[in-house]
Amino acid sequence: MPRKERYQEPCYYHIVNRGVERRSIYLELEDYEFFLDLLLKASKDYELIIHAFCLMTNHYHILLETKQTNLSKAMQFVNDKYAKYFNKKYTRSGHLWQGRYKSYPLFDDAHFWIVAKYIERNPIKANMVQDVAIYKYQSFFQWKYKHNYFELLNDSMIFEMTYDEYSDYLSSEMDIDAIDIVYKSPKLITTKEGNLKVLKKRLETFFEQDRDINRNENIKKAFEYGYTKSEIAEFINLSTKTINTILK
Repeated sequence: MPRKERYQEPCYYHIVNRGVERRSIYLELEDYEFFLDLLLKASKDYELIIHAFCLMTNHYHILLETKQTNLSKAMQFVNDKYAKYFNKKYTRSGHLWQGRYKSYPLFDDAHFWIVAKYIERNPIKANMVQDVAIYKYQSFFQWKYKHNYFELLNDSMIFEMTYDEYSDYLSSEMDIDAIDIVYKSPKLITTKEGNLKVLKKRLETFFEQDRDINRNENIKKAFEYGYTKSEIAEFINLSTKTINTILK
């Protein structure tokens, strides 16, 4: 079965990957630094902007921005090089990663800041630290102490906030539903031509006004935009059969 095509258009992305069977992928300081060296090289060679990152013991999070359609090549470079380094160093064989990295495109500045906060607070979520500023292998620590990999963040959008503003933002509790909302919108679909299309307009926006008066027209607009009959039927509490009749 062929791999599902990955969206690669220039935008913000939340990148996640973890070790196979959730095993540790960083065992000592040198491992974290080798990975960050690779990320720094990839940012230069593939024109990536690294906005935020956090390396946990068995997975990583990166919030980055692409300027070209080369995300897969960039992440393949980082993941493959690191896996070879790790396997050679620890005399192991087989897969290091659980599979392909996950990439979540972001098209909204509000979503950008939610993901940045989620990434920076990951060590707190995992009960590894109580203070977001003391975990070494994340972007906020690099900013606070101008540490070894501060260069990674040269063009980061997090600097639109002052240090104190960002610190306060990260210190506040995170809405547990916020990250799920981000990943439910926008939606990616495959067109009849086989191309990937981003549905930036959320389904509910088609029915915000005159929901009952212009219902049928709104259904047609939502369907033409790319939402499926079953999605529309579920959202407005109609049967798929009724939706079929309206769309005839």
